Amino acid sequence: MSLNVQFITLYMMFASGFVLGALFDLYRVLSAKLSFPRWLIPILDIIYWIAAILIVFRALYISTQGQLRFSVFLGLIAGVSLYFLLLSRWTIRIIVLAIALIQKIVRFIIGLFHWTVIKPLILLYRLVIVIFGFLSAIAIFIFKIMIQLLYPIWKLFAFPLRPLKPYFHWVDGMIRFVKRIIRRFFNK
Repeated sequence: MSLNVQFITLYMMFASGFVLGALFDLYRVLSAKLSFPRWLIPILDIIYWIAAILIVFRALYISTQGQLRFSVFLGLIAGVSLYFLLLSRWTIRIIVLAIALIQKIVRFIIGLFHWTVIKPLILLYRLVIVIFGFLSAIAIFIFKIMIQLLYPIWKLFAFPLRPLKPYFHWVDGMIRFVKRIIRRFFNK
């Protein structure tokens, strides 16, 4: 293996170490901020390590067609160490700021949806209720006026039917009897 290939391998592993450190910080901050359930943490750990293995072996395959050398481990250790010394704090701050920004955007979108969709629907519902209430009050008022207007006509027809008044009591009793039978039938 030539010196040029070894430097490329060292550089690729160094970059892979940086990427692994950044992914670890991302995973660590997200798991702290999002409060995953305890049973999910081992699964997420396995997913992180599978991603880390894929990144390292892909870089290793590109640089040396998969040959393991001492420079591979040296590059990985140096990359991860240098990342944690220089960039870890900044990466964590950026990730926390990005999470806070995403949370604010989500809250803004939810608030916007609430004020542009939910509130107008509630106001429309209340308006419909008020209109129906108003219309029902008008209908009741008109019905009372109609009863008042028809009262003299009822009196006009009631006078000739006065001799049949004792039979109205009998008809009323029959109607009550039929209602009782119907209630008993439907209750069973």
